[in-house]
Amino acid sequence: MLQAIHDIYARHETFLDYLAHDLDDTAVWFNESEFARYHDIRGKKILSIFTANTISKGINITIDSDNKPVGVAQSGGVLYVRAQDVKKEFASGQQLRLDGKLYIVSEAHLIQDQVWRIVLEANNA
Repeated sequence: MLQAIHDIYARHETFLDYLAHDLDDTAVWFNESEFARYHDIRGKKILSIFTANTISKGINITIDSDNKPVGVAQSGGVLYVRAQDVKKEFASGQQLRLDGKLYIVSEAHLIQDQVWRIVLEANNA
């Protein structure tokens, strides 16, 4: 580790240069055999990282005419995708289809102009 840091400074590279290298050669985060998987984002297969929220919380519970509870459960997750792999930007409030499921973007941040961090929410009837 110390040798790697030394090598970066010896080549006069910055942390952002090192980050870009890790993203470009898929050696670290966007490595298909480690963290990343191909997900269908807006109809295109893109190597990305999606951590799904497996805990659903009930909202808007009502009782129908047969005294059965009717409601909507909310789920979601966080999607990380390289900026170079997507053409359009992401914005809060927009719809995004991921692996065939429709989500609403609740937050979207571009990290160091390299990686999108997108928080997604979905309503499940």
